Amino acid sequence: MNMRSDIPWQMAEDWNQVLLSFKAVENKGKDKLTELFCIAKKIQKNYEIISEPMESLCACTCVNCEDICCMRATIWFDFKDLLYIYFATGKFPESQIKKITLKNQIKTCGCLTQKGCILSRTERPFVCTWYLCPTQKEYLKQYYPERLLAFEQTLLTIKGLRNQIEEEFICISF
Repeated sequence: MNMRSDIPWQMAEDWNQVLLSFKAVENKGKDKLTELFCIAKKIQKNYEIISEPMESLCACTCVNCEDICCMRATIWFDFKDLLYIYFATGKFPESQIKKITLKNQIKTCGCLTQKGCILSRTERPFVCTWYLCPTQKEYLKQYYPERLLAFEQTLLTIKGLRNQIEEEFICISF
């Protein structure tokens, strides 16, 4: 039985259409894109700020986890992720993230390896940074309450910037 997935742009032709739409907007002229590039760089800077502390947190909490988020969750690039990645780096991911089935029949994010995610923090979907599991929140509350507050503030900043980049792209598109 082939069930329809809610993950957008899984087929290569759909993925290519998204890229073509980005290029079409980009062809309207660099002068109109200044704000998109600026917002994308702000998002990237905030990801870079949070990256090392997040990796440290994951190193302390994920290694002993019996319910690994990357295995349980269905992850994909959303439109805002793609806008950020494209206008911050000038690159477009090769394809949509897919869930794969391991030899033991467990399904997992296709980017997860035994050493962690193959994508850098700045290349991952926002949800991969935004979501702090209960164990991570408890760990931060107990040992690094100031870091939890900093995470929350940085994530709110990224969320606001993601909304801005989408709004700006839509304005330029029309």
